[in-house]
Amino acid sequence: MKQNTNATIFSLKGEAIEDLMVRKFEQHLLGEVLRPGEERYEAARRVWNGMIDPRHPAMIVRCATATDVARSVNFARRNELAVAVRGGGHSLTGDSFCDGGMVIDLCGMKEIEADSRRCTARADSGVTAGEFDLATKDCGLAGVMGECSSVGIAGFTLGGGLGRLMGRYGAACDNLLSAELIDADGEFLRASEDENEDLFWAIRGGGGNFGIATSFEYRLHHVDKVLSGSLMYPVSDTREVLTFLDEFMMSIPDEMDISIDLGNTSMMTSAPGITIPVISLGVSFCGDVEKGEAALKPLRRFRQPLADKIRVMPYYESQGLFDLRPLTNFVSTGGLVAIEGGFIQRIGDEAIDIIVAAIAEAPKLYWISAEHYMHGAVCGYTSDNTAFALRRPGYCSRVFSAWREAVHAEIATGWVKRVSAALDAFSGGSAYLNYLTQRESDEGVRVAYGSNLERLASLKSKFDPTNFFNSNRNIQPVCNAHALSNEVEAERLR
Repeated sequence: MKQNTNATIFSLKGEAIEDLMVRKFEQHLLGEVLRPGEERYEAARRVWNGMIDPRHPAMIVRCATATDVARSVNFARRNELAVAVRGGGHSLTGDSFCDGGMVIDLCGMKEIEADSRRCTARADSGVTAGEFDLATKDCGLAGVMGECSSVGIAGFTLGGGLGRLMGRYGAACDNLLSAELIDADGEFLRASEDENEDLFWAIRGGGGNFGIATSFEYRLHHVDKVLSGSLMYPVSDTREVLTFLDEFMMSIPDEMDISIDLGNTSMMTSAPGITIPVISLGVSFCGDVEKGEAALKPLRRFRQPLADKIRVMPYYESQGLFDLRPLTNFVSTGGLVAIEGGFIQRIGDEAIDIIVAAIAEAPKLYWISAEHYMHGAVCGYTSDNTAFALRRPGYCSRVFSAWREAVHAEIATGWVKRVSAALDAFSGGSAYLNYLTQRESDEGVRVAYGSNLERLASLKSKFDPTNFFNSNRNIQPVCNAHALSNEVEAERLR
């Protein structure tokens, strides 16, 4: 049922935009426009994180082609509309939506083609990690993608892109060969090592600040069988398991990836039917199986697990084991999730104390994860290679809580905030851009971009001097950044 689909749209200056202009714009699209009052509009603006109030854009433009994207940018710029960009995923932070403006939605742009001879793949920005893995598996090839199938490759790659293959092959952005973008003037650009090299440097870790990436070309790797699966322990063993892992992780080979999940792992496909809190270690070894078995011996022997499900399997199957599809389904059927992200250099005694105490007072549905341990190839790059600044050993961490009844919301979100704030003490001044949440604010953005921020701000001035693309983990153009700094200093002197 459609209602109020012709509601007036206003510019950032409060000026009404004629409905005739909107309809003419819509007629030239191959995609479609969703407006408030439409049933699909309500579904399209829903965000994953229950700690974020869903925003109300005046229009959601479901683009079918890069030309649709360019037309949307031009229409929004001419009419001074606020703009947000959505790729194929679930918008953890809510940046993909704005109030009162235009959402340029790429989720319908799904073309993907793998080239087994060149070991490359080209994919549109609406493709998800699961769709990418599916398209490359028949070639015996794989890209560095996250294990959550519903994550969009666009935001994932632009923010760095950490996955189970990163210890051996680097982050997703390290394997990006080229990208096609629409800039703030609605112009088509290609960025690679040979074209717009400074832009290419910036988009590999600088997020969506420099334009709308409409397609990506990746380097692929020969990945067939892997040693993968999970080890599970009772949650009462938390201190012992984490104490062992603190030392063990320091020397794991580049081919190995281990994620640590504590809580209701029924939200993962690796733990079907397990509703009680447990410790789940998600293990993946991409390399010689005998070497992998040898590397795993200390882990398998130090303590008797509840279950040992590690075995040799196809890489694609391994990715599915650690998918968050049950959590995605939970959200899509009305459940809400509170999430905060962070970074932990090492899980030492003090951090373990905090985690054990948090488990003791946790709400019914909770989950603490320490994953994507940074080591190997992903730590071998410098800021001269890409804008992705997080190149040090440590874990990307997340704290979750989930609920269905509104009465549980305050308890769940309060617990998430307290635990996340306590674990911040172990970040070492680092953050993963893709895990930044609302609590991080401007300081978190500065931490995530690190020493690359000044160069990124300069390139922002070149490619988006008016900060047209600002609904993101935003980088201010140099002129704006200087103005803001002057305002802060003037306020301090008052």
